[in-house]
Amino acid sequence: MLTTIVPSGIGSCVWTTTRGARAAGVELRAPKWPGERLLHRLAVVDAAITFELGGARVLSERELRRAEATSRGRAELVAAALASQPGSVLDGRGRERFLCTPVGADGRVHYPDLVVGTPVGLAAIEVEVTRKAPAELRQVLRSYRDARSVFQQVVYFATEPVMALLHGHAHPRTGVWTDGVAQQVGLLPPGPPQYRPDSPFLVRHFQPKDVGVAYQLDLRQVPETRWVSFPQWRELRARWEAEQQGAGFLSWWQAQP
Repeated sequence: MLTTIVPSGIGSCVWTTTRGARAAGVELRAPKWPGERLLHRLAVVDAAITFELGGARVLSERELRRAEATSRGRAELVAAALASQPGSVLDGRGRERFLCTPVGADGRVHYPDLVVGTPVGLAAIEVEVTRKAPAELRQVLRSYRDARSVFQQVVYFATEPVMALLHGHAHPRTGVWTDGVAQQVGLLPPGPPQYRPDSPFLVRHFQPKDVGVAYQLDLRQVPETRWVSFPQWRELRARWEAEQQGAGFLSWWQAQP
């Protein structure tokens, strides 16, 4: 058997077996079933396909891990295939790293969800669909802050609650700004962020192209009392697109009687 078909309620998710991975010739073993993290995996795939359709060269976390685990030379060659002048950083054990960032002094590292080649170097791509503990985010963002020789840009594609945690938010009534984790670790200056396309650190609202991923992601962000079937959700989206007055879809949805 080459694939496992998993019903999703709105279609099917195709998950390769070991034989299927060999037939695809990707030089990677069959991925483990991610369980509760399936939505995150699908969201990452959605982002990767979007970059590839735009003509970018993309590496997944598994490809990054394989390159770093093989040898220093292999990791450098893989980085050089995406960037003309790849950078490196030493981890806590003195090992040179080209595709990940050191975390702590014991040799631990962090791998992005994706790495994309850009004209100015490597961009680390993170797809965050659920909130993490602030301490965990601070650790990851510090590792990016201290490894700018490796990644010239860090881009987070995030849901609205995660965006607020990453770069702060304005109070809904007073408008007073509260800084996020990125300001706390020095990746952004205090106050509301002023992003440019070439900003070294960038947070964007994640809006998946795949309607199945978008549907499941929206259900994760509203109370269970608001859950609807896929056809009902599509009808709601159509109404919002026709009626919206600048409000985001989730805010509009939760305001409906």
